[in-house]
Amino acid sequence: MRIGSNPEKDKRIKQDGYHRIIIPVYIPNLDGYFEKGLEFTKLCIESIIKTKHSKSLLTVVNNGSCIEVAEYLQELYNSGKIDQLIHHRSNMGKIDAVLPVARTASEELITISDGDVLFKDGWIQAVEEVFTHFPEAGMVAPVPNPTFYRVHSENTLFDGFFKRRLKFQSICDKGDLLRFAESIDALDTMYMKKSRLDYQLTVNRKGFSALVGCGHFVSTLRREVFDFAPSELSRMAYAAKADKDYIDIPNDEAGLWRLATAKNYAYHIGNTPDAWVYDEFEKIKGAFSELREIPISKKWKVSVGFKSAVNRLWLNKITRPFFFKRMGLNEGLKEY
Repeated sequence: MRIGSNPEKDKRIKQDGYHRIIIPVYIPNLDGYFEKGLEFTKLCIESIIKTKHSKSLLTVVNNGSCIEVAEYLQELYNSGKIDQLIHHRSNMGKIDAVLPVARTASEELITISDGDVLFKDGWIQAVEEVFTHFPEAGMVAPVPNPTFYRVHSENTLFDGFFKRRLKFQSICDKGDLLRFAESIDALDTMYMKKSRLDYQLTVNRKGFSALVGCGHFVSTLRREVFDFAPSELSRMAYAAKADKDYIDIPNDEAGLWRLATAKNYAYHIGNTPDAWVYDEFEKIKGAFSELREIPISKKWKVSVGFKSAVNRLWLNKITRPFFFKRMGLNEGLKEY
């Protein structure tokens, strides 16, 4: 029996945010590889809570984590620090955990991050600033990685080349680049080509620069990118192929650029936080400014297949040194 009228009937819901942050958390136990799981999860999520602005909303997906982690996440939700908390009894996999949220989100920007990332002050503002200066951007990371300039960057390289936006600069802090390489146990291999440590390929507009290419352990995407992702679930726990199929290729197919901030705004913690991670966490003060609006996407309607073919022509071993020199690369022309 119904008595009276539902007071919510026909009421319009106001949506105030424009940036959704999604963090999947999978800590099945606190032993072995995951012994410090609760510690790095706290560092990650609490660094986001401290640094996000008032127009950003945080979703955490508990991917079958142990009771200690689940209780910690529930406490954050109960205290209002998390906007949305989703519990799964078993591991859904990274992509399958975040994809339903990203597809149905009303926010224009979607940040997807691994659960072992430490966010610094200003990361969200820096990422949004890239979207503002480059409406062509579909994917932006707060961590520069110059070695990724050719990884699923077909649109960026083609458009930037013909619009004369590409330029080599010594724009990144070498210490930050090396610290990231060390955090993923690649210090001896990532910068074997030293020129990539000294010079970075960038896009430029009106004095503002961003790096070409980025990784996806943390990145912000336009929501429209997910319209180009496969409709079915990946059924993969954690695999590079899932990231490729559901993030990398969709951004390519959307015709959008793949960029990173020139300054480093986040750190990869790994499964065992070093002392410096706690030091960096203590430095966080919190910055809450937000943009009034994100410009609509801008794309050059040329197929990514055609762009890829043209890029192979000017980036081959014979012609690449000529073009790279004109773009400002003064050393390591053959190895870059």
